[in-house]
Amino acid sequence: MRAPLMAFLLVMAAAFAQKPTVVVTIEPYRFLLQELVGDRMQVSVLVPPSFNPHVYEPTPSQVKEVAQARLVVANGAGLDKWVVDKLVRPNNLSVPVFQVADAVRAYLIATPAGPDPHIWVDPVLMARVVPPLAEALTKADPAGKALYQVKAQRLEKALQDLDKEVANYLKVRSKAGVIALRNPFRYFTQRYQIPILYVVVPNPEAPDASAKAVAEARRLAQEKGVRHLLAPLPAKTQAEPLARNMGLEVVLVDALGEKAASYRDLILNMAQAFAQALR
Repeated sequence: MRAPLMAFLLVMAAAFAQKPTVVVTIEPYRFLLQELVGDRMQVSVLVPPSFNPHVYEPTPSQVKEVAQARLVVANGAGLDKWVVDKLVRPNNLSVPVFQVADAVRAYLIATPAGPDPHIWVDPVLMARVVPPLAEALTKADPAGKALYQVKAQRLEKALQDLDKEVANYLKVRSKAGVIALRNPFRYFTQRYQIPILYVVVPNPEAPDASAKAVAEARRLAQEKGVRHLLAPLPAKTQAEPLARNMGLEVVLVDALGEKAASYRDLILNMAQAFAQALR
């Protein structure tokens, strides 16, 4: 009995090892892809949530990871251009790359530095992305078409429901708006009509806040009765001394999923952070 059992286990282990892979650049897309592929594919993420995807340097082992993938899902809009420039193109890889921003190009927010790439913080935009993403998965894995269609319909509905839940949660406000250290939140604040009164470091390439910006943030906070400084979670060490200087408390926003267990969790955590700053 043991020999047939061992043979069966070896076959199952080999089948699992050969399970196709889809590679995503950042954690929020791992959450969404996992909802779409279920157990049919493995989902691998290139950038750890605590790393900056704008300037990430892929590792040599990730070349092999991308080369073996059925599909790569990148954000696009300049956020993770390195996935093509440093992984796909230099190594002549034939893996298809799905750029999420291309699916919602008409909705991208313009900034002086180009389109804002932080589109994943808007669940409505992510719902719009689901159908073309399911099509890309089907091209990469035609045998999974029926599964992807069913799961895409469910995910699209779940994202629409999440949007309504967040909108209802953020209805109660006593503040005129929020003050942010940096602003990877534009799509979220636009969706839920939250005024950003001031951004202390508006240039994403600037490492530090100027004395003039700190003084202006302090003045506006006093004028508008704002008590909190919203900051992305990776900027915690920069935000805390700045907030003390302004007489504010820091509210950290996890926009990359470092503390989240799912996409829903990520968006609800963001909503809770903004609610705290608005009440």
